[in-house]
Amino acid sequence: MNLSLEGQAQIYAGLFEKETHPWVRRLSRDLGTAIDIGAAHGEYTLFFLKKTKARKIYAFEPDISWLPVLHENLRLNGFDSSERLDLSTKFVGVSDSGSETRLDSLADSIQSPCLVKVDVDGAEEQILVGAKMLNTRPGVRWLIETHSAALEAACVNLLSSAGFRTRIIRNAWWRVLIPELRPIAHNRWLAAWKAE
Repeated sequence: MNLSLEGQAQIYAGLFEKETHPWVRRLSRDLGTAIDIGAAHGEYTLFFLKKTKARKIYAFEPDISWLPVLHENLRLNGFDSSERLDLSTKFVGVSDSGSETRLDSLADSIQSPCLVKVDVDGAEEQILVGAKMLNTRPGVRWLIETHSAALEAACVNLLSSAGFRTRIIRNAWWRVLIPELRPIAHNRWLAAWKAE
């Protein structure tokens, strides 16, 4: 990946969101579809393309300032014209409009198992509300970064109500020594899956 050591040293060193790595591997087993909401520079999209057999990867990144970096990282890995990848600049949420889409609008084209990774800085609950039909299907898995305690509780409640098991992924002890330096008080991940 094209990385800046000034701002992305943790990715370079393999420490960025390292707590999620075992969960990403576990939840990515035998994928038919992967959905990366908040693709940014594309590390999860690249993982799905390189390390899984998912037949379709949907990547959503509405912040167009990330697109040159994302496209460059795809190019560096030979995936800039991959037929497996569908890249969109739409927001994922609760409606279908010119700038927004619901995950339920993709439900008919999604092959299970399906992993949905979410990193959207505040719209986590709306994404789940827009995925009610998707969440009735077997083989749907979630990996969600939550950015407030209230959002985390709302996501756990929505997922539990839909029959998912949930697990909070605690921040590593070494984050005290090597913090992520984010300007928010609450920042951790949530994994969800159904018994298969």
